[in-house]
Amino acid sequence: MLSHGVTLYAELFVNAQGDRQYLSFENEKIDLFASYFNNTAYNSFFFSCYDIQDLSQIDEFGYFYDLPSFYSIEVKGGRETSKSRELIQMRMISKNPNKQIQSFYRSFQKDLKKISGLQKHSQNNYFYLPTEKNIIPANPQSQNTRDHWEDFYLSK
Repeated sequence: MLSHGVTLYAELFVNAQGDRQYLSFENEKIDLFASYFNNTAYNSFFFSCYDIQDLSQIDEFGYFYDLPSFYSIEVKGGRETSKSRELIQMRMISKNPNKQIQSFYRSFQKDLKKISGLQKHSQNNYFYLPTEKNIIPANPQSQNTRDHWEDFYLSK
């Protein structure tokens, strides 16, 4: 991230009305950032080389759809509990991203494939690390819920 000038942000719900808070990753606080994935207020995370100090640039629905989208990668999923781990899905928000974020995206994908023990699912097109936990799909429809979202998937 640092070599590409990209920052990692977590998006958490602040209240029931859907207001969001954006928290950036800092090397000195890795454990703090990782704890967001266990937080019931966690919504998603994203990579961006766009300075989001001006939060008015963020769409009321939570993601960049105008100028900032050219500089960002949206990431859904990643929630984790004692029983399950949710798939992570990355996508470029813009069809014409800037060169900086595009270069980071390619580099990031290459680096992911170098992770020791990473396996490709035989029937579906995703990679995973072996775990005792149930792997469940990312569920954008349940992001506003505060109940046990994993129980829905694990009961199927």
